[in-house]
Amino acid sequence: MLNRPTLAGVVSFILIFCACPVALAQFWGIEERLVQAHAYEGDARPATQIATVFAPFGIGPPYGYICKVDEKSVVKWRGCPAVVYLLPGTHQLTVRFLSGSASASPTVAFRAEAGKTYRVMPMMSGGKNIFGVEVPNSRVAASVSTMPKGFVLTYKDIDPVYFAKYPDKPNSPVNPLSP
Repeated sequence: MLNRPTLAGVVSFILIFCACPVALAQFWGIEERLVQAHAYEGDARPATQIATVFAPFGIGPPYGYICKVDEKSVVKWRGCPAVVYLLPGTHQLTVRFLSGSASASPTVAFRAEAGKTYRVMPMMSGGKNIFGVEVPNSRVAASVSTMPKGFVLTYKDIDPVYFAKYPDKPNSPVNPLSP
């Protein structure tokens, strides 16, 4: 007699595995889960020639991901990246913020400079629903802030909760040459 898993058993395992970040963290660290993208043509460039933009996903909800740069999708097979590398200049970012089953995708414009790092964060405010009832955090916009001079992006900046749960895990700089 073969001992084959049932469809219900396989589906249950997948749902539990996918829904539990703690389980994911046991199998894959932040280095394996991080999605990065170069939003420019050609070979990867050193950090001194590009701007780095990141959306921390470990401090949410809402969790942020960068899905478009200048109206062009930067989505990879694993989803929208949390880190995007840009050439200097004015850019428009479309950021997807997720919180439970709700999501918003505001667009924000900013000027990027080579060698600098920028953080994209949600700005949440209340509003009234169709019944005129005030609903907190029902409107979302994005803000871009420049990180201090000399800042080096690390995995802990992107997912601080992961490092709080696993303090023995080593932290290291994110390499822009290998997304």
